[in-house]
Parts: sequence; C-alpha cells; structure tokens
Amino acid sequence: MTPSLLRAERMTLAVLMCGVAALALSDFVSPFYWLLSTVATLFRLWRGPSLQLSEMQASLVGWFGFVWVIFELFLGRALVVAFTDFLLILAFAIVVEAATPRNHLHRMLVGLFLLLAGAVLTDSVLYAVPLFAMMWFLWRAAACLYGMNLSGGDLPAMPLRHEVRWMFLMLVSTAVLFVALPRFEFHSLLKPAQPRMETSGFSDLVQLGDFARSLDARVAMRVEPLNLTAAEINNFRKWTQGRYWRGAVLSRFTGSGWQKVAAPRQFHLGAGEDLMFADGEAMAVALYREASDHSYIQIPQGILRIRDLPQGIQTDETATVQFTRAPSRRLRLLMDVAWANTPEAVQGPQRWELEQAHIPDALRNWVKPYAMNSADQVQVLASIAAELRGWTYDLNAPIDSESPISSFLKLQRGHCELYATTMALAARTLGIPSRVVNGYLGGDWNEVGDFLQIRHLHAHSWVEVWVNGRWQRMDATPATRSGLLNLRFPRFDQLWESAKLGWYRYVLEFQNSDRVNVIKALWQSIRVYGEWLLSALMATAVVMLLWRYGRVILRHFTRYDKTLWSVLDRWLSRRGVVRAQYQPLRDTAIPEGVSHEAWERFVCKWEAQSYGEESLWKKRDLKRHLRALLKTTDTISANVLR
Repeated sequence: MTPSLLRAERMTLAVLMCGVAALALSDFVSPFYWLLSTVATLFRLWRGPSLQLSEMQASLVGWFGFVWVIFELFLGRALVVAFTDFLLILAFAIVVEAATPRNHLHRMLVGLFLLLAGAVLTDSVLYAVPLFAMMWFLWRAAACLYGMNLSGGDLPAMPLRHEVRWMFLMLVSTAVLFVALPRFEFHSLLKPAQPRMETSGFSDLVQLGDFARSLDARVAMRVEPLNLTAAEINNFRKWTQGRYWRGAVLSRFTGSGWQKVAAPRQFHLGAGEDLMFADGEAMAVALYREASDHSYIQIPQGILRIRDLPQGIQTDETATVQFTRAPSRRLRLLMDVAWANTPEAVQGPQRWELEQAHIPDALRNWVKPYAMNSADQVQVLASIAAELRGWTYDLNAPIDSESPISSFLKLQRGHCELYATTMALAARTLGIPSRVVNGYLGGDWNEVGDFLQIRHLHAHSWVEVWVNGRWQRMDATPATRSGLLNLRFPRFDQLWESAKLGWYRYVLEFQNSDRVNVIKALWQSIRVYGEWLLSALMATAVVMLLWRYGRVILRHFTRYDKTLWSVLDRWLSRRGVVRAQYQPLRDTAIPEGVSHEAWERFVCKWEAQSYGEESLWKKRDLKRHLRALLKTTDTISANVLR
C-alpha cells in the first residue's frame, strides 16, 4: 500500500469513528452496536488490508442490518433509535469493506450522518470533542483523497501548521451558520424513547422511605441569574442559601405514605404564556431543569412569575405547578423572583388536610404531654418542632413498613420524610390542618460559573400548617442534614458543571430570540468600537504583510554582496558573457569553456547561498567554486575525448 493510500485509509477511518463516538454519547444507542464498529476499526488498523470484504459481501452485511432494523421496529423499538442502529451496522460493513476510492467516500458520508444523528440524540457537552475532531479529519481526508489524483500524489502530506488557517476559517464559518440557520423542533419524535432521569417522591403516591434517602450527587436543576452586576450576583448567592423549592403537595396520609388529592379547581396554560403568582420588584433567573420522569416544576420561595412557558402546564390553588406531561428533554424556565419572601398559597384547608383516620396511637400518646403544658396550639406545635430538631438525622435508619411512625418515635432517628410526617400528623392531632411538601432545599454554589446547582441529594420534605389564616412552613428536620455533599474533586466538578451549563445555554438552548440578541450585541459593539476595530484590523494586516514579505526583501538586500557580484561579473566578461545589473544568474548565457551540466550545478549552489538555504559565501569561496567549475568542465571534456 502506497503512503497516500495508507493516509487515506487512516483519515477516512478517523472520520467514521468520530461519527460513531458522537452517537455513542447518546443514551439511546446500545453499546453493542457502536462497539462492533470500534473493534472492527482497531483490528483494521492493526492488521491492515488483510481484514477486508468484497463490495458484494459488505453490501450483504448492510442488507442484513436493514432487515434486522425492520425486525426491531416490529418488536416496538422507536423509529429514530432503529435508524441509528442501522447506521452503526452500516458503519461496520464499511469498515470491513475493501479500501477503494468509493469506500473512502462512503466512510466520510456515513461518518457525517452519524455525527448529525448524534446531534439529535445527545445533549452531552462531550459532543464537542467528536465534532471538532470530525472537522479536522474530514478536511485532511478530503485533501488526501484529492491529492491522490494529482501528479505527485505520493508526496508527504502538508505540514499541520499550514492547515491551521483553514481550520480557523472552518470554525468561523461553523459559528456563523450556527447563529444564522433556523431552529427545528425534533424532540417530539423522541418522546416515546427519550431516557429520563429517574426520581422518587414526585408522584401522586409516595411511600415512606421512597424519598430523599440517597446521596445522589447528580444535578437536577441549575439556576443562573440573568443580567446582574457582580454585587447583585453576590446578593443572589445569599438569596439561594436555605431556599425552599416547592414541588409535590401531598395532603392525604394513607398510614404508610402520602397521597396527592386533586384540588377542586385547576388552571391550564399553553406554551408561550406567562404564569403569574404575585407582583413586586423582580430579579430574573433561568432555571435549567433536567429531563426527569416527573412533571413537577420546582417553585422557589419568593416566586413572582414564570415567563414564556416552554410547554403547557396545569396549576391549582395549592400553588402546585406541573407540565401536562413529563418533558422529554431538558428545559429552560425563565422566572422572576422577589428578593423578599412572598406568600405562596392562598387557598384555605380542605377536609382531607384534617383527616386523623390513620394517625397511630403511639403518636397521639407522644403528643399529649406537649398539649397538656400549654393551651396555645401554635406554641405546642413549636415545642414539638423544637423537640424533633434535637433528634438524629440518619438516612440509613431502619423503617418498619407496618408501623413506620411508631418505630421512628422509638428510635428518634431517621430522614426528613419521617420528621415531616410526624410533624404533620402531630399538627392534625392538635386540630391544625397540615400537609407535606416534597421539593428541594438549598443547593451548592458554583464558584466558577456563578450559578446554583441543586442535586438529588438536596431533595427534602417539610410541612405546611394553616396558622393565622394562611399556610406557613414548618421544618422539623435537624440542621445536621446540611453538609451531605462530599465530592472528591470539587473544583473539577465545578469546572465540568460550568462547561455543561455553557453548552446548554449557548448551544442546545440557543433560540431564535437569542439570534436577535447576538446580532444586536454585535451591531452595538461595531457602533461603539468600530473605529478601533477597523484600526486594529488594518494594523494587523500591515504587520502580517511586513512579516511575510518584509523578511524576504530584507534578506535579499542584506545578502546582496556587491564584492561577490563584481568578482563574478569580471570572471563572466573574460568568458564572453556580459550580465546586466540585477539580472539573475540563471538568465545569463553559459560562459565559454563551461559545460551545461556544470553551469547548472553552479547556479543552484549560488542561489542556495544567496537565498539563505546555505551559508553565505565569501570571496575565497566564490573563487574556489569557479576553479572547481573549470576543473569539472575539463574532466568532462577529457572523458568525451576518450
């Protein structure tokens, strides 16, 4: 295999593997399919052309993949996922096919299709790696294949430094196309098969022990302040500390868990509408919600409104907000929140929020001593909350499935769900309406990106009680619950999460409105800094021209030695050649008594020392070369006479 063919083999395989890597980042794709192509590629690079099939045999492999995908569709596999399986089987067939110009073209085309499919099926920030690698290898592979048809096609490839300018042009072109091209809605095709993050506790029925018992460090939400100064961002950070994010409201106790009861009145809003809670001085934030298996929108303490809803929602008088169906992708929610806390729910208590049917006798007996010490029920409830906060927070405490509250009162240790349940049932024992709320508490601040990260381990349960004509929050969980996050490399985690948020914000969630904002920002920058920018471009162009051509001119004048030229001109005139001033030596006639071959070699040596390819001659060097020129000519003449 010639060097050019070997380069084409490696480059086109690299293009194909970039597409496979992009698709392997998706949760849709089974590892079996992309590993098949990867192993075949590695074996092909190791063994070379000895591993190859004819074009007909490779076509049969492709047809087998097509039949297999049809069979997958009959088994219920989603169309988009089955199509990606077919592409990966086709990639395997192309890898093992004999290397021909058409095969190289097939590798490049299938690699591009795989990259495009990966753009649809994955939202990982790691997608940027195969994307940029694809741009590089695709350019090199195309140049290699094009050069094979030219004379000198087996010459070494162009040095990498000469390709940098073209790669920069490709990056700029890609950025312009990304901003200019319209956005298409394709996520509806993925809804039947979209993998969602599994959660617990955000459903209509939650059993005790199902919620907030794991230290899952995966990020559930990211909250970014918008259009704030450095001082305001610092105030926003303080605002997020100890902030409650309200999710599911559960009102009916079943004896072993809590159940949501549908409110009498529900309200529906469509995509693009605004959901209003209250008026006031607002601070704009963007909440990035990961694709989860529940439909709840976590509402922060102090919410004023949600602007431009991305999907239809339903809400009720308990201030619970849900999407009409669980979103199949990550969503950005634009919220206005108040610096100060605002009342959240105004609906009065319902009868099921006073039910005492399933309250265990052990809890009633435990509450009696507190009720006997004071006639003020609110004060009694505060004493009970203080007592519970003095107990031990333990995620691994055992839960008796038959009598969970009774065992909790004996052990005096457990997780937030048990504390909230005990507090809610104690309030009902005292005749105070109550309900349990599942959501999130606090979060950890990202120092790199200046935004809030809310993880699954921040899931929390608390109680709302009807006191003094409104619902008030009461949290009886011990304060030792905080500090559960334990990352081995926290700085790296912050850098990684910042990169992911930047990818979501400026790539995945780039909307048509963002395009308008980018154009406005560019136009404003041109108006403000246009003169400086034009001056900088002109200065850069002048410097580049001087750097590129000035060195050649300077080298020419600095290496021009009039003494050498005078010696050479006198030598030429004695042999019947008159050279005009600044006439190149190559354009002069051949001196008398000098053979054509010897003169050509001398001219090449003269130009090499004149243009810096060899060391500059001195006068004695020139005379030595002229004497050698005559000796070489005499030797050639003697050989001819013989």
